[in-house]
Amino acid sequence: MVTQVINNCFLQPLVNKNSPPSKLREKDKIIEEGPFALGTSKDSLLEIDFFKSSSDGKLRLGRESGLEFRPKNSLILHRGSILCTHKKYQEWKLGSSNYSVNINGFGTWMVECLTAGLKVILLEGKISINNSKKSQVLESGDLVLIDVKSSQPSKPIQIELPLLLGTSRLIKEFSNPLPSKSRMISAAQVQALRLKKRYEAFVGDVSEDKKLQLWALPQTP
Repeated sequence: MVTQVINNCFLQPLVNKNSPPSKLREKDKIIEEGPFALGTSKDSLLEIDFFKSSSDGKLRLGRESGLEFRPKNSLILHRGSILCTHKKYQEWKLGSSNYSVNINGFGTWMVECLTAGLKVILLEGKISINNSKKSQVLESGDLVLIDVKSSQPSKPIQIELPLLLGTSRLIKEFSNPLPSKSRMISAAQVQALRLKKRYEAFVGDVSEDKKLQLWALPQTP
C-alpha cells in the first residue's frame, strides 16, 4: 500500500507494455502481480508498505528515481535512490539491467544509482552483499560501492551516521518517521561514542571542555 506521496509518483505495469502509467495517491493498493515499476519525478518522493504489515518494513524512493520490482524480492534500480527498512531477515536481489548482487540480512539501508555502479549505506542492522565470487558483511555506518563491471563490493568505509540522519532527504523530507527511527538513533549514538573514545585515547588526558564535539542528533524526523 502507498503510505506517503509527495508530488508526482507513478506505477508502470510491465506485463503489458502498452498499459499507461498510473499516478499514485496515498492509500492506493499496489495489486500488480507481475513485474512493475515505480517512478518519481523532480521534487517528488514516495513511500510504500512493501510487506504484509507496515510494522515489518517500508520502502522509499527519492527524487527522480525509477525502481523495477520483479518476483522473489528482485529489485532493479534504474536511476535515483531508495531506502529500505525491515526488522526481520530478508533476502534480496539488487542491481541494474547489466549486473546484480544479493543482499541478505536485516536493518535500514540506502542505495544510490551511480554511473560506475551502486552506492550502498547501512544505517542500522547487519547485511551481507554477495555475488558469485565475494561476500562483504556490512554493519551500521558502513558504505560500499558496487562496481558495474565486476559487480563486486568495495571494502566498507565508515560514514558519520548522525550527520546523515540529519540531512538525508530519504529520512528528513517525509512527514512520518520510519519504524526504525529509534534503532537508527541508537546506532548513531554507538558510533559517536566509539569515535569519542578513539579520540580521547589518541589525544590522552583532556579536560571536559576540550573533548571532541559530536554532531547533535535531530529530535524530529
